Amino acid sequence: MLSTAAARGLRVVERVLPEPGARGLLHAVDGLEEVDMVSLRSPVDPESRQLLFHSSHAVLANSGREPFGLVGLETMAAGGVACTGSSGEDYAIPGRNALVLETTHPQEFLGLFGELRAHPEQERAIRCAGRITARQYRWSEIVQRVLVPRVSYLAAAGSDPSASKAA
Repeated sequence: MLSTAAARGLRVVERVLPEPGARGLLHAVDGLEEVDMVSLRSPVDPESRQLLFHSSHAVLANSGREPFGLVGLETMAAGGVACTGSSGEDYAIPGRNALVLETTHPQEFLGLFGELRAHPEQERAIRCAGRITARQYRWSEIVQRVLVPRVSYLAAAGSDPSASKAA
């Protein structure tokens, strides 16, 4: 991917974080104002990831292998703009809390991203709505909304054999 980007005229650099945390990340990306693509060749800790997601113009977080897209939710929680694919990120609402791609064509992303950059108020609204969305997927929320009702149902079904037949 990096060689393809360089062959197409993008300025590409690879960096290693000299130390973990935000300080290491800031040292690694210092002086890269003229660079188009940076490949970080070391693990990125949660603090650094949060800084990256928040400060990026957009985080391309789509994957055909991870349909739920935790990276999208992490991006939203950090106040970033998540750009997801159409592979099952049910929490992503196009133009409301994320950019959502429906195709694999780069022009689709460029069009959506260009519109977002041209309308800073829309970008701010997406970042805000994304944070609200991410809060709905905290573990405490999931436990209360999904697991507690199921456990309650199973407990009731265990004491009443006809309850499990009705389901």
